[in-house]
Amino acid sequence: MKPRAIISALLLGLAIAALDAAPAKAQNPFRSGADLRGKDLSGRNLDGASLAGANLTGANLSGTSFKGTDLREAYLRDVTAIGADFSGANLGNADLTRADLRKARLDGASFLRADLTFARLEKASAVKAWFGGAKLTKARLRGADLTGALLAGADLSQADLRDAKLGEADLGASAAGHQGPKPARLRGTDLSNADLSKANLTSADLTEAILEKAKLVRARLDHANLSWSRAAGADFSRASLGWARLYAADLKGALFQEANLGLAQLTGSDLAGADFTGAILSEADLSQTRLAGAKVKDADTDDLLLGAARDIPADLKRPN
Repeated sequence: MKPRAIISALLLGLAIAALDAAPAKAQNPFRSGADLRGKDLSGRNLDGASLAGANLTGANLSGTSFKGTDLREAYLRDVTAIGADFSGANLGNADLTRADLRKARLDGASFLRADLTFARLEKASAVKAWFGGAKLTKARLRGADLTGALLAGADLSQADLRDAKLGEADLGASAAGHQGPKPARLRGTDLSNADLSKANLTSADLTEAILEKAKLVRARLDHANLSWSRAAGADFSRASLGWARLYAADLKGALFQEANLGLAQLTGSDLAGADFTGAILSEADLSQTRLAGAKVKDADTDDLLLGAARDIPADLKRPN
């Protein structure tokens, strides 16, 4: 063998030996399906990472940035993510049971069919976020900003939404009827002082919901069920409540100015001090209601049913 060939062979052998001796390249922990249980990832920048199916159970994610991150079907049970940024992230089908997302940024994020049972989202910002079909049973969302959010089909039963902003949010059935998304479930939900102006609540289930002093100006509540709800002092001005069910509801002092209550069922409700000025009450059923101090100036009361109603205002009484 020539000297040059011998030298080349020796160099190649040394190179191979060096490669064999070198430690293996560390596996990237921030990948789909990664096991990050209990890790402290607070304050990190994980924007745009692919963490679909990753297990982050119990991890500390406070202040962490996940903008645009893929977290589909990820496990985020019991995580602490106070002030984390999930803007534009995809958390479809993710498990966020008992997740602490207080003051987190969730704007434009997708939580389609995600599980947020018992999650904490107080003062979180979720403007135009997608929660279609999500489970938010008993979630704590006091003071959260859900302006323009999609919540059709979501289960918000017994959730705390006091002081929340839900203006123009979509919680109702679509015009597509059975072909579109189902309405949200808000049974027993606390919406005291919440702003639901211009929200879509068509056919939504608000049975036993608390709506005291809530703002529902121009909200769509056609066919909604508000039976046994507590809505004293709520503002339904210019709202649409056609065919709505409000059996035995507490509506003392509620505002229905220029609202549409055509064919609505209010049997047994307490309407003392309610203001129906300029409202449409044609064919509505106010049987067995309490109407002490109610205002009905300029209201459309054609074919209004008042059987066994109490304290009927003078301008509602029918001539003998």
